Amino acid sequence: MGGVINYAAVLVVSGLLLQAPAAQQQPEERGRTQGLKETDEFVKAGNRTTSAVTDAKQQTQKTLDAYNALVTQPSKNMKGDYKKLMKSMDGMNDRVADARKKVDEMQQAGATYFAGRAETIKGIQDASLQTRARDRLADSQKQFEGVLKSLKEAADAMEPFRKQLADQITYLGSDLTPSAMTSLKPNADKLNTTAAELFGKTDTAISHANAYFDGLKSAQS
Repeated sequence: MGGVINYAAVLVVSGLLLQAPAAQQQPEERGRTQGLKETDEFVKAGNRTTSAVTDAKQQTQKTLDAYNALVTQPSKNMKGDYKKLMKSMDGMNDRVADARKKVDEMQQAGATYFAGRAETIKGIQDASLQTRARDRLADSQKQFEGVLKSLKEAADAMEPFRKQLADQITYLGSDLTPSAMTSLKPNADKLNTTAAELFGKTDTAISHANAYFDGLKSAQS
C-alpha cells in the first residue's frame, strides 16, 4: 500500500509541476493578445460614439433647417412641409438618444481597456520601464477623461435643445397658419443662436475624440 500511496503522490506533484509553466505563461499571453483585443474594442467603441454624435448633430441640423424654412419662408404646401418636418424630427429624436447611449458604452469600454492595460503593466520587470508605462497610462487616461467629458456634454446638451425644437414644431402643428409661423420668429431666432453654440461645441468634441482614438490606432500598427 505504501508504494501505491507514494506513486500517487508522485503523480500529484508531477501534475502540479506540469501545470506551473502554463500558469506562469498567462500574464505573457494576456500581454500579447488580450490587451490588443481590449484596445481594438475600445477604439471601435470610440469610433461608434463619434459617429453617433456626428449623426445626431447632422440630423438635428437637418431638422432645424427644415423648421427654419417653414417658419421664415412662405410655403405653398404647409401640410406637406410639416409632415416632412415631423419625419425629420423623429429621426432627430432617435439619433440623439443613440448618441447618449453610445457615450455610456464608450465609457464602459474605456474602463475595461485601462484596467487591462494596468494589469499588463504589472508584468514589466524593469522598474524604470514599468514607471514609464504607468506614466503613459495616466496621461492616456487623463486625455480620455477630457474626450469623454466633451462628448458627454455635447450629447447631453442636444437633449434640451431637441426638446425646445420639438416644442416649437408641436406649436406649429396645433396652429399651422402663416400667422402662427410669424409668431414663432422670435423663438426661432433664439433657437438658432443656441444651435450655433451647440454645434460648434459638438464639432470640437468630435475632433478631439477622433484625434485621441487615431492615436491609439497608430499605436496598434
